[in-house]
Amino acid sequence: MAKQAGMIARIGSWLRGPLGRWGRAALVLAILTAPWVLFFNPVAPFANGHIPRDPVRIYRVYSDDFAFVSASRDFSRTVGNLFSPHNTHIVPAWRVLTWFLAACAGSLERVPDVLAVASYAILAATMMLMGRLTARETGREDVGAAAAVATGTTSLMLAPATWYAAGQPLWASFAALAALWYAQSWRRSQARPALALCAASTACAGWFWTIGHLAGPSAALYLWLDGRRSCRRAAAVPIAATVFAVGLSLILGAGKVDSRVSFHGRTAAEAAQPVEGFFHTMQAIPESLVLGNLGLAAETTAGQGTVLTLGLFAAWALGRLRQGGLGAFNPIEIAGAAFLGGSYLVEWTVRGYLDYKYLRTINVDMIVPWYHVAPQVGAVLFVVGWWSGPRTPESRRLPMLPPAGLTRGASLGVLAFAAVLVALNRPRVEDLWINSAPAMAPSEARRFPIPELQRMRAGAMMLEQAEHQRGHLRRFDLAEKAAKSMGIGLDAVHAAFGRVDAPLLPDAYDAAELLDLPAKGRPTDPARVRQALGPYLILTPPPRPAWYEPTDPWPPPKPKKAEEPARK
Repeated sequence: MAKQAGMIARIGSWLRGPLGRWGRAALVLAILTAPWVLFFNPVAPFANGHIPRDPVRIYRVYSDDFAFVSASRDFSRTVGNLFSPHNTHIVPAWRVLTWFLAACAGSLERVPDVLAVASYAILAATMMLMGRLTARETGREDVGAAAAVATGTTSLMLAPATWYAAGQPLWASFAALAALWYAQSWRRSQARPALALCAASTACAGWFWTIGHLAGPSAALYLWLDGRRSCRRAAAVPIAATVFAVGLSLILGAGKVDSRVSFHGRTAAEAAQPVEGFFHTMQAIPESLVLGNLGLAAETTAGQGTVLTLGLFAAWALGRLRQGGLGAFNPIEIAGAAFLGGSYLVEWTVRGYLDYKYLRTINVDMIVPWYHVAPQVGAVLFVVGWWSGPRTPESRRLPMLPPAGLTRGASLGVLAFAAVLVALNRPRVEDLWINSAPAMAPSEARRFPIPELQRMRAGAMMLEQAEHQRGHLRRFDLAEKAAKSMGIGLDAVHAAFGRVDAPLLPDAYDAAELLDLPAKGRPTDPARVRQALGPYLILTPPPRPAWYEPTDPWPPPKPKKAEEPARK
C-alpha cells in the first residue's frame, strides 16, 4: 500500500509540475492541428479504402472565389474595386488581402494552393489570438488553451477553413478579437497606441465582412464595463472607428449596391424581417452553437428554439444577478454575448424572408454555413466569461502579471478536450464532405451503399475536380502570356470569345476576368485572337470516373435548387 501511495504521490507531483518550453510548443502544435485532424482525417487507415484529403491538392477555386480573385488580379484593378460591393458587402480589406494572396501565388495555377493555405492559416491565427486574449483576461493559460481548442475544433468551422470565400467572417472575427485585445491592453496599461490599434482593428473587421462592424460596439461594451472613467471615455474610440468605416463604405460604395442580387430578387427592405430574424436566432443558438458543437445535426421548431435559448439566457442572467446584481456581469462575457447575438440577429434578419429550413439545407444554393462563424467566436468569449465567475471588487482590475503557467496535468486535460471534440464532430464533418461531392448516379448508389465508401468516392471526385480545374488554370497562364506578348487586352478577349467558361465557374462570372490583362489593349482582329488563345481558353469536359457505368449521365446534373419561398 505504501508503495502504491508513493507512486500515486509521484504521479500527482509530476502532473502538477510546469509543462516546460518544449512541452508548450508541442501543446500549441497539437491545438492548432486538432481541426486539421477533424477536417482532413489524415489518420484514417488506408486499408479501409481511405483517400487522404490533402487540403491543398483538393482545393478548387469555387463560386465567389472567382469574383474576388478576378476583381483583385492586380493592384490597379484592386484599387478600382476597393469599395465596389460584392452582393451587399463592401469589403476593401478583403480585396486588398485577395490581391496580396494572388500576388504571392504568382500565377493562376498556384492560386488554389495559396487560397488553401490562407483558409486554414486564418483559423489557426484566430485560435491563437482567442487563446492569448482569454488567458490574459482570466489569468489562466489552461483556460486560454481550452478556448483556442473550442474555437476551431468544430464542424461549424469546416466551410471557412476549406473555402477561401467562406472565410470572410473568420477574418472579420480575427480583427474583432484584435480590437478586444487592444482594448484589453488599454485596460491594463492605458497606453495610447493600444487605442489607435483598437480603432484600426475595428475598421478592418467591418471591411473584411459586414458583420465585422459589430467589433466596435462589442469592444466599446468591454471598455465601458470596466467602470473606470478613462475606460469609459476610451469606449468612444471603437464606436467612432465603426462610424467612420460604415460611413466611408456608404459614401463610396452604397450607391452601387443592388441588393436584389443577394436576396433572390428582393430589395433589402423586402428581404429584412426582424421578427423572423429573432426566431431564426433562437433556433440557431441551440442547433448550432450548442448541439452543432457536439457534432449533432438536430432540428428544432421556432417555439422549441425560443424556449431553449431563453432558458439558457435566464440561467446565465438570473445567476449573475443573484451573485451581485448588474455589477456581477464581467466585460468579456458581455462583449462575447453582444458579438454572438448581434451577428445572428443581423444575419437572420436579412435572411428573414426564408424559412429556417432553407438555411440548414445542404447542397443547394441557399446554404449559408459561414453565418455561424462570428457567433461561434462570440460564444467562446461568452462561455469563458461565464465560466470565470461573477465580477467582484477584487477582480475588477485585470491581472497585470503574465497568466499562470500550464501544468502537465492541465495540458493533458486540454488534449483530452480536443480529442473529445474531434470524436464528437467527426461524423458530422464526414457527412458534410460526402454532401459536397456531386450527387450519385444510379449505379453509384448501388456501388457505394455505406458511408465509408461514399467518403472514398467524395475524396476521389474532389481530387479529379481539382486536377481538372488546375489544368485549365495552367492553360489560362499560357493564354495570359500569349496575350501580353500580342498587346491584347480583355476587350479583345471578350470580343473574340464572349464569355469564357471554366470548371466550377458559376454562370454569373466570366473566366476571362481572371487574366492579368489591361481592360483595353491593342486593337486586334477577333479571328487572330481566337487563333492565338483558343487552344488555351476552350473548356474541356471533366474526365469521366472509371467506376461510372455507360448508362450513367456525365457530367452529373447540377443539384436542384431549393424551392423558392413565397414572398412575405
